[in-house]
Amino acid sequence: MRRSRRSFGVLAVLVPTCLGCVHLPVVERAYGGNVVDGHYVSPEAYAAFLRGAMAEAASHPADALREYAEAAAQDPASPEPWTRIAQVHCTTGGREGAAEGELAIEHALALDPLYARAWSVRATCAVVRGDTLAERAAARRAAQLDPQGDGANILLAQADDAWPGQVGLREALIALTVTAAEPVAAWTALASWAEAHGDVALWTRALVELARVSPAKRPAIARSAEELAGNGNVGEARLVAGGLVDASEGPLPAELALVVRLALDEAIVRRDVDAVRRRATRGRLALDEAGGRALLGGERALAHDLVAAAAMADPGALGARLVLAVADGRDLLGPAIAPRPTDTPVSPAALVAFGAALLHAAPSAAPPAIAAIPRLPLLAGDDRVVRAAVELASCGVLVSDVLPPDGALELSVILGQDSVRAASDEGPLDARHRYLAVALARPNSARARELAHQLRAVVATDPIVAAASALVQLADGTRISADAPHALLARNPADPLLAATALRLAEKVGDAEVARRARATLAALTASRHSF
Repeated sequence: MRRSRRSFGVLAVLVPTCLGCVHLPVVERAYGGNVVDGHYVSPEAYAAFLRGAMAEAASHPADALREYAEAAAQDPASPEPWTRIAQVHCTTGGREGAAEGELAIEHALALDPLYARAWSVRATCAVVRGDTLAERAAARRAAQLDPQGDGANILLAQADDAWPGQVGLREALIALTVTAAEPVAAWTALASWAEAHGDVALWTRALVELARVSPAKRPAIARSAEELAGNGNVGEARLVAGGLVDASEGPLPAELALVVRLALDEAIVRRDVDAVRRRATRGRLALDEAGGRALLGGERALAHDLVAAAAMADPGALGARLVLAVADGRDLLGPAIAPRPTDTPVSPAALVAFGAALLHAAPSAAPPAIAAIPRLPLLAGDDRVVRAAVELASCGVLVSDVLPPDGALELSVILGQDSVRAASDEGPLDARHRYLAVALARPNSARARELAHQLRAVVATDPIVAAASALVQLADGTRISADAPHALLARNPADPLLAATALRLAEKVGDAEVARRARATLAALTASRHSF
């Protein structure tokens, strides 16, 4: 340990001096149609980091510290090597090591004060030092920045496959990982590296591979998939979830309900009926859930293929009968789909997909018909189903009580209910809905600014984040551009959440045309409600 501490001490002297003078090349990265500036990272820096991770996994702390120090020197803008240095010191060096670990954490947080993993390691170091107050403060901060508890400061974004100016970089990093002697340690290192550098595509690839090679890490990977979805990276979340479900053996536990649904959606996008069936079976989901999700994804033929056999074979499969009626364009109020006392409760996806079709075909019949159907509860965080359910609730087809907290929050915004201003950003809400709640309750708070920073890469692609961002602007009228209401409504004129938010902006800036169009969207919902 003496040799490794000398190496760390040299870096501790050099890096604070150099951080002010190193001019790192700026690289443009495309995220969800937006261009975001980021710093250049080299394969050499990652190679040193990987060697450090391998040494740490092999319980060679001196070698790990030396390699992490090299990674920090090669990539002075990243907080992750410093965080790893602190972790090694605090977990292997006792109280003396914890003191050195705290110095490394100070470097990491100076580079990125919102890096949740650094705060988590700071809490670990405080435990070693016996500083209970510091432990609680750091742990509280880590939990606030990363409520899922795994993965820190995820700069979640819709990432393209290539970084302009860094052609081949991703391939170089993957090649270094694939050839490593210990695959679990190597893919864990790559996942941590990609996460810290904001490369969501690479982070996704690493998580998928890690799910394949490390059963022990699958619970944490599942939480990462949920977090990706909750931060607006739904495509990446589906890929991770699909890889996780495919890599798992036997039935999956109930706590992975959202992950299984994300995995189903990934297979539905590919129209892979065998993968949908396999994943539904592994996740212990009835096929009416898969069929309903296919309908909500616009895949009628796939929905038919998924439920046709179940609808004919099982007299009690009401959900399958509902999905089949919609998929085949049948009579949506006929005796074949009338609820029977022996029917199994209908899945949320099947119920919502049927309700949407029935609202279009026979608006006045929709509320009583839906109310008579036995149903399973909606799942918080399941955007594909919950957002469609919110629209049904705004039309009066579903009672608002059936919505989970995220759906209830969206409905409150659509209906203009002021009660949401008392909503908390804690609890079961994902990051996007926490931002929406804070945008209503405390738009000028530090918490609102943190969430805006965390979700900035998806503001152009995610309607919930876009609405939250607009509400924050609304609280500070000087920041609203003249074309903001039009730009918001143009994303999806039929989205009631965007329409309700665009109306507020339009009334603020005096844009009569956008206000008229937004009111028309909301009036259609009101008309549906009043026609029942």
